Amino acid sequence: MDFQKVIAVATRRGIFQPAFEAYGGLAGFMDYGPVGVRMRRRILEVWRKHYVIDAGCLELDGALIGPESLFQASGHLGEFDDALVDCKSCGKQFRADHLVKSGEEMSREELSNAITGTACPGCGEELSEMSSFNLMFSTGVGAGNGSPGYLRPETAQSIFLAFPWLLRQNRGKLPMAGAQIGRSFRNEISPRQGPLRMREFTQMEVEHFFLPSDEPKLSDELRNITINLLTANGNETNSTVGEAFDSGIIGSSLVACHLARAQHFLVTIGVPSGKLRFRQHGSNEMAHYSSDCWDGEINTSLGWIETIGVAHRGDYDLSAHGKASSKEFRVAIPGTEKEMETWVPDIGKLGKKFKGDAKIILEAIKDLELKPNISVDVNGKSIDLTTEYMSLKTERRSEMVYPNVVEPSFGLDRILYCLLESSWKVDSDREWISLPQSTSPYDLLVAPLMTKDGLDEKAHEILKAAVNVGVDAYYDEAGSIGRRYARADEIGIFFSMTIDHQTLEDGTVTLRERDSKNQSRVSIEDAINKVRR
Repeated sequence: MDFQKVIAVATRRGIFQPAFEAYGGLAGFMDYGPVGVRMRRRILEVWRKHYVIDAGCLELDGALIGPESLFQASGHLGEFDDALVDCKSCGKQFRADHLVKSGEEMSREELSNAITGTACPGCGEELSEMSSFNLMFSTGVGAGNGSPGYLRPETAQSIFLAFPWLLRQNRGKLPMAGAQIGRSFRNEISPRQGPLRMREFTQMEVEHFFLPSDEPKLSDELRNITINLLTANGNETNSTVGEAFDSGIIGSSLVACHLARAQHFLVTIGVPSGKLRFRQHGSNEMAHYSSDCWDGEINTSLGWIETIGVAHRGDYDLSAHGKASSKEFRVAIPGTEKEMETWVPDIGKLGKKFKGDAKIILEAIKDLELKPNISVDVNGKSIDLTTEYMSLKTERRSEMVYPNVVEPSFGLDRILYCLLESSWKVDSDREWISLPQSTSPYDLLVAPLMTKDGLDEKAHEILKAAVNVGVDAYYDEAGSIGRRYARADEIGIFFSMTIDHQTLEDGTVTLRERDSKNQSRVSIEDAINKVRR
């Protein structure tokens, strides 16, 4: 199955289509239909089972818009950009790295040299010099000019900012992981290929926090998962994750853990393991926050498509927010406690001087490392706190450190596209999507052989019974039974149940399995029990 076939089936069968078509469309935006919404929900259920339920990640749901100061601290305002060129004649804009072979692997200097002399793909005329284009959508927050804000380019920053909060929920214990599913936004220069490059998309991300001196070990269960790797120097290997870690191909035990988990997740939802690999980033394509990164790629008719990134972000994010904000993002290192002199607020003097504002000041400094002449914002006014309002106190304190982070990040839209293409099957008389039951849009098609003699009433009765015990069932009575099977197969429905006259006599139905087309005569109760996940 190729890209155009996927798009045609997706549009015809209610999986997805371009958004805003009534008004000419808007590149980079998609709408998901009834079948697509169900497929996405099923994939997310499996992901949540893997990471939130089984791995114990703490799930949160963060805001979509953030203040400018957040993205200044995170590096997105300064570093989150693509190389842009304009056609001097037709005015079209292009990502420079899409116009040059292997452009995405080049440094900016190499790309600038390579793009020189390249003609516009549209009209053949001269292109402009390369410039940088920031990928964030900006907005104003509030009335009038408002405060500058941005739609989030990743869900990760919400988790980083929530770290102190999550740590309290976890009773101060590390390692700890936060997870989030949500929309992100990137103002891509030239979005293309439907769900593969979008301006609004869904991510599933985990931020796994740990002390640098106490990185989680690779479990025996994860060690034994087999994985295909393509290293930064071009070497291809097929080995267990444990062998790759022991030999130094994977440099971090926690990165190895999440490569194994990602492999297991993708195979569980139906991606063939032979079409899956993890490619290590070269130093010139590494994100500004990353010290090591592997992309989970799926082989399609368009080549290898990146669907997952597993990055070692070090302490980049927590230290950046700790230095730029008023919150403490460090944690105490166990066993390093010693006597230290620290500044503490003199509550009496603060109350006498600042009256009602003293409570606001104390709240503002409670998570700060107090030091002389620290500035505090109170009702829009900056107040300098001198030693007059502090005193030195001797106490036992531990050495503080910013935790490190390993991040697995998943792109739901790309995963769904690759799953559709890689699970498409063809034989002599039909075409169908061979999804596991866990990710098919429905568990069961309920189909009366005909809509008379009480068969349709009996079918509705069975449909209700199935739904009441948790079976996601779909009813179809239009056309021949063969045509209904074909329609169900085409969107990946795993089982089909046919209700006929014998059903009325002895309470049995025909249960058909999608891939094998095998049919068996079983009782209604047994059929429903077999279908239940």
